[in-house]
Amino acid sequence: MSARIIEPGAQLTVEIESALQVIAESAEISDHTGVPRSHIDLLACAGAHGAPRALAQQREVTERLAGADASTWFCWSQHQTPLRTMLEGGNQSASESLSRRWLSGLQGGEFLAAIAFAHVRRGGPPNPVAHQCEGGWELTGTLDWVTSWDIADVLMLLAFTEDKSKFVIFYLPIRDFTEEFNSCVVGESLKLLAMSGTHSRPITFDHTLITSDCVFSVIDADKWLVADSMKTILPNPAALGVARGAIEQLNEVASSRKQEQGIIAASELASKYHGLRERAYAATDNPKTPRSALVSLRVQILEFAVECAIAVITASSGGAMLMGNAAERRAREAVFLQIQAQTQETRNAALTRVTTK
Repeated sequence: MSARIIEPGAQLTVEIESALQVIAESAEISDHTGVPRSHIDLLACAGAHGAPRALAQQREVTERLAGADASTWFCWSQHQTPLRTMLEGGNQSASESLSRRWLSGLQGGEFLAAIAFAHVRRGGPPNPVAHQCEGGWELTGTLDWVTSWDIADVLMLLAFTEDKSKFVIFYLPIRDFTEEFNSCVVGESLKLLAMSGTHSRPITFDHTLITSDCVFSVIDADKWLVADSMKTILPNPAALGVARGAIEQLNEVASSRKQEQGIIAASELASKYHGLRERAYAATDNPKTPRSALVSLRVQILEFAVECAIAVITASSGGAMLMGNAAERRAREAVFLQIQAQTQETRNAALTRVTTK
């Protein structure tokens, strides 16, 4: 195996390094049979599950995990928002009891959270919609994509009120879900081009009663969307991680096959990666960075992940076309990141670059 050519952004503990190694070695299996809960448990035991780390370390964990197996990264990443939301506190009568039930386990690794809120970024009528009723709220509509369903313990769900002025934040236990919440249907795992290992399922609600003891907050929708829009324009550390993993694989393939041009390409891509990483995190950390500059960096890094994945396929030749080859998995992961947390703003920026190059 060739020596790594990417300089780390921060040092990680031996325990986290060991967990990343196990996850990387089984990435192709996880891609096709699903991320095992044991991957999340490994990260929890290594101290990388709930408690926030120093910023440089958190970014390094994100990059390395996405480069090892993006499906595991996505399940792990989805957990962070329910955790942060609960740490910030709720404003309903059940907020404290919900925190007592879930928070310690979410922090320590006993519990894994799934999340459903991508639907609130779309335009048009609310779907699903929450209607306040006696004893709680009725949910009607469909969640197209709930990640980690088969391995998670609790679902954090955001739903618009009928007039779209408020969001209702629910924490719903996943065990015996359809028995506890009547008139809802959990669909089969989605067959996806990429990230099929993330246990993503659709859920349909038909006037499903969610009692008040599952309601954590009712918040202003516009304020939440403004704050969310600032997150979705930031350069994505996971995309840097997928690119980083691809560069390391390219160097390994080229070195083992004595492909001089491949070794040169890996070195040049590594240099480009270091430059993009430095610019991305400096821009993210500077509150004066213009919004347009953040969007541009995000799009550039997403393109770079695809570029690096294609380079691995090129160096790997025909073998990269076989399902189960790490090269073809990386290409699908890089494609997935083009639409993960996508908004109209970032989509337009990406498509504009296609037509102006």
